Amino acid sequence: MASFIKNFLTIVHYFFRFLIIKVLPIIILFILISTGVLFFLQEEEAIHIAFVGPLSGEDAMVGQSMVKAIELYFEDINNNGGINKLPIILDTYDDKNIPDLAIIKAQEIVKSDAVAVIGHNCSYCSINGGNIYKKHEIPAITPVSTHLRVTQGNEWYFRTAFNDNLQANFLANYAKNILQQDTISIIQTNMPYGSYLGSVLEQASNNLKLNVNYKWLLTSDKDIPSIVTELKEISNAGLIFLATNAYTGIKLVKAIKESGVKNLLIAPDAYADKKFIDGFDNYFQEHRNPGYYTNGIYVSTPFILDTANKYAQSFNTIYAETYQEQPLRSTFYALDAAIVIVEAIKQTKIATNSITAIIRKKIKQTITDKFNSFEEAVAGSTGLNYFDKDGNALKSLSMGIYKSNHLISAFTQLQIVPSDSGIPPDEHVLLIDNKQMYKTNVVYAGLQFNKISDFKKIFDGSKSTVSYMLDFYIWLRFKGNIDPHDIKIMNAVEPIKLENPVIDESVGEVNYQLYKVNGQFKESLHSPKEKFFSNQYSLGINFHHSKLDRNKLIYVTDILGMELTSEKAVEAKIKDIQKKTSFFENWPIQELNFFQGIIKKKILGNPKYIDQGNTAEYSTFNTEIVIGNNAYAYHAIVPNKFAFIFFITSVVMTVIFGLLSYKNYYDKEHYLQYLWFAQVLFVVLLLISAEVAFGRWLLGTTDQYKAIVITTFNILWWLVIALFISIAIERFLWIPLEKKTERKIPNLIRFLTSLIIYLLALLGIVGFIFGQQFTSLLATGGVVTILFGLIVQVDLTNIFAGIALSIEDSFHIGDWIQIADYDAGRVVDMNWRVTKIETRAGYILSIPNNIVSTSNINNFSHPDKGYWLKYIVYVHAEHDPKAVEQVLIEAIFAVKQDVVTDVKPIVWLDEVLVQEVDKWTASYIVFFKTVDYEHKLRVFKNVWQSIWSHLTQANMMPFKVTPVSNDKQILKNLENMVGKI
Repeated sequence: MASFIKNFLTIVHYFFRFLIIKVLPIIILFILISTGVLFFLQEEEAIHIAFVGPLSGEDAMVGQSMVKAIELYFEDINNNGGINKLPIILDTYDDKNIPDLAIIKAQEIVKSDAVAVIGHNCSYCSINGGNIYKKHEIPAITPVSTHLRVTQGNEWYFRTAFNDNLQANFLANYAKNILQQDTISIIQTNMPYGSYLGSVLEQASNNLKLNVNYKWLLTSDKDIPSIVTELKEISNAGLIFLATNAYTGIKLVKAIKESGVKNLLIAPDAYADKKFIDGFDNYFQEHRNPGYYTNGIYVSTPFILDTANKYAQSFNTIYAETYQEQPLRSTFYALDAAIVIVEAIKQTKIATNSITAIIRKKIKQTITDKFNSFEEAVAGSTGLNYFDKDGNALKSLSMGIYKSNHLISAFTQLQIVPSDSGIPPDEHVLLIDNKQMYKTNVVYAGLQFNKISDFKKIFDGSKSTVSYMLDFYIWLRFKGNIDPHDIKIMNAVEPIKLENPVIDESVGEVNYQLYKVNGQFKESLHSPKEKFFSNQYSLGINFHHSKLDRNKLIYVTDILGMELTSEKAVEAKIKDIQKKTSFFENWPIQELNFFQGIIKKKILGNPKYIDQGNTAEYSTFNTEIVIGNNAYAYHAIVPNKFAFIFFITSVVMTVIFGLLSYKNYYDKEHYLQYLWFAQVLFVVLLLISAEVAFGRWLLGTTDQYKAIVITTFNILWWLVIALFISIAIERFLWIPLEKKTERKIPNLIRFLTSLIIYLLALLGIVGFIFGQQFTSLLATGGVVTILFGLIVQVDLTNIFAGIALSIEDSFHIGDWIQIADYDAGRVVDMNWRVTKIETRAGYILSIPNNIVSTSNINNFSHPDKGYWLKYIVYVHAEHDPKAVEQVLIEAIFAVKQDVVTDVKPIVWLDEVLVQEVDKWTASYIVFFKTVDYEHKLRVFKNVWQSIWSHLTQANMMPFKVTPVSNDKQILKNLENMVGKI
């Protein structure tokens, strides 16, 4: 019965072993492949948003730039879990800026799964499409269609840009109140865009008592020469307003400049497009003198990069790096349209089973009911997005002026005053298109870093911060008497004031001041928000005017002064800063940003701001050097979307390979080496996917939890690396070495090697993760070691003795040895404290290493396992000594097992003893070599039987045989003698 149970359990054992090693991996692989195929083939629930605009034809560049920006924004959203856990997809439709085609595309959109629309580009396309969107109740936002009729009377249509009414009134007011013009002349096309702008501007000018002396209608390009000739001949044309599109504007401006007309030119937003600037590239004068045709032209524009907020600056950089081109200005308004729709969807909380028509209504209702005030505005790249009752975004236009082929901010801007501000009109507030606007001074600010030093990283238990010393030049360029140097640097450790400028001079109406600053600063106020796994810090400065709020003064980036007109120029600036500062070798610069910002400050009951919630907004100038160690760049290996799949796969494969590694493959070291690479691959994927998954799961939690998780994973990386280095040494060094030398590597060596690896990992954890100095750590460790040594002095002696024994290589595991007077036995283990010997009696003898190292050691297995045994045989003296010797040799050779037959035994006549007068006994010493000391007792028995048998057959009995234990020196001499025989 017992035998049956044993056999049954053996069968069960091998059956489960077969399942785990052979069948289970195949099943898991099949499941993973099936899951992956189903995952990619299944129709995924998603949110669809439509874009419609010119993706081909004359204006294709505009539509394509918008699509690229929106897709880049949606990609970031999807990488972070989508909207309400649903991915967002952009469906594109090409209307080629043709109004009739726009109707067809709008009809396709309303039949699709799209919940909202971004488009169109042309106002008349938007008007035609808007009628269909209104009829079928789908919300739409146009980024650039400025005609009043686009949103008028259509509650389903919104716009993130201004309208032509506001633009024309803005231009008339700017000409009258800022440029101090009394006379204006208009050149307009007969196309809707130009004719509408021209008519509204004329009416606004009349209302402002700005004389419109001349008005020319441009029906085709053939009219340009006659208009320019007439303009050149008159002297009272005043300011010239160019109400045309960009393509006509290129030819018109070229003709005006080449004719020598010196009148000031002002133009609408069409002249802010890149295609207007690029239109002069092929002209000789432009090549010789960049900006020859465009310098000095004032242009109303929805967006100027030097006044943009940080989000716009960052997005501009990402866009340029991704597509190797600069986004158009109108592209940012398309981005804002997408941002508004996404925020509306988030607040709507769409469910996967919701009906499309219901979702569309909820999105429209959210935009209408919630995004309708300054307080509820959606922050975007062009500012705050909120809409009036007609769906128009309440945004200020910017006035730009062309310098050196770049559109930069004019020194005076007009900004919309919030309708509920309660501020009465004065000399700083103008009424434009029934909207109050501030007359705001613009100050250009620039920086040049000379030196960054004393970089210190501080960890307060929940967040890492830094401090540093900065030495830099700062300059300010402005008009008027506004004291822009009266600033407050917000991230300075000690207050810093700009006093005693290095240069203070004026060029015409423009003032210029240069200051040299040196001080200690802390991390930038606009430091990048720490993503879950990141290690970035932002150096630089943040400042605002001490007294003038942003309604009176705005700081903008002096892009031309700092020579930041291209990506290559920014890269060159980064390299220059990197060269000046040594610590950047370990903390490379990842970004260099200069941008405008806003800070709200409590005014503590000041009556000027009591109607604004007792706060005032100040314009801030911000410069940031974003540094980081790229610690988590490897996260790109695992796509955010598939993090969970990678995690499950890695867990399963890690367990399988872990089980396989426990099987005894000592004789197949190559198999273990291949297995090591597979284990490393899946454990690395496991850690990365776990980090990504935890990062997504815990986003939005407190810094304390983030710090714990980040620290835990950082520690795991060090420990895992140490583990696999230790395993690699075992599989790539120790096992092959044992096979080559046919000797087992002592466990003490293995233990000490692993101990050193883990100690180095521990030092790395304490030094790099917890930021402790290695010198103090080692000093502390030395003191602890000394104290520990005093407490456990004996064990330390044993450890060092064990190290000495390993170095001396006196014996190895598996050798038969005898230490001092202890019983002989086979070495089975050598650890950090004792040497363990298994005796012939079957028990384990543990001898402390300090005793082993100071005792005589007989090694019976070195230099080989052969061992000489000695017998004393007593035979009657009457027998011939030669005959006795021959019988004894034959008796030794007759033993087939354990005796080395290649070496002739040695027989000596030791002495002759007289027992009685007629009884003499001769004693013979017999030496012979055996195969292995391990079988000593068995050899004694077999040899004794053989000698007894041979002497009996030779009639030489009685005799006496005395086995004698080994004497190492005698054996050594005998071996030498045998070698000579």
